[in-house]
Amino acid sequence: MGTVFSHDYVTSLYVNNKVAVSDGIKLYGNQKKCQEKSIAFKTRVQLACELIKDHVCRAKQTIDLWDSWFMCQNVVEAARKRGHNWMGEIKSNRIAFYDQKKYHLHELVDKLLSEGNFCDVIVDGEVFQACKVGVFLPKIGYVSIVVNGKADSKDIHLLCTDLVGCSVEDIVGHTLKRHRIEDSYKQAKVLGLGEYRFRESEAALIHAHLVFLACTLLDVLRRRLLRYSIVKNMLSLGATVERIRRKTMHLFMHKVKSSKGPFRSLLRIIDKN
Repeated sequence: MGTVFSHDYVTSLYVNNKVAVSDGIKLYGNQKKCQEKSIAFKTRVQLACELIKDHVCRAKQTIDLWDSWFMCQNVVEAARKRGHNWMGEIKSNRIAFYDQKKYHLHELVDKLLSEGNFCDVIVDGEVFQACKVGVFLPKIGYVSIVVNGKADSKDIHLLCTDLVGCSVEDIVGHTLKRHRIEDSYKQAKVLGLGEYRFRESEAALIHAHLVFLACTLLDVLRRRLLRYSIVKNMLSLGATVERIRRKTMHLFMHKVKSSKGPFRSLLRIIDKN
């Protein structure tokens, strides 16, 4: 029927053991529209750097994890300025120097495969075939490249990190935490992340913040329900929402039942709720 009005966000998720909460949301705007509204245009990379800069460290070690879109000098420098370690997927066409020879990374992978440098690595009960080498990347410096893929699979990933002293198992384990991002988006969609209709950019950004705030509060609630033995098992986000609905409906009906006001005032209560 036509073009759907949508928005593009750059987001960050803070993960600490089992806890995962939204850490920042930046709205990416079209350059032409930014000029029309006299708003300074910022690329996705610039927005990602701002998210790193705004992060409040809560642990002794902070590791920034990003996908291949953000694997560039600017984002790496932003992490270094904050004293963060970093890790990200890197595209196979990038140039690297290994053993004083220049390779495209896909050529280096072929060389490592032909030499039989891969070994089985078990992480969280899954078997991966991985290999770790030290290389020099122009504009970034000396890093570790970890090539990993599931056993009996051609799905190969290239990871770039400054954690040169970490084992292959630890690096792959850190990388697997990226699935928490997809999980957080699924939860946000349950609460209506995309249901902003045809709102303007500013309204859509406010809506996104409110949805992620609701996700955080619901996560706190379901953990407290388990901690205080009110429930026996950790509730899903959807089950937590249904529990709140039942409780609030009970309180509302109790308020209506105990009300001694006129019928019109009850209608006002219903209308407001």
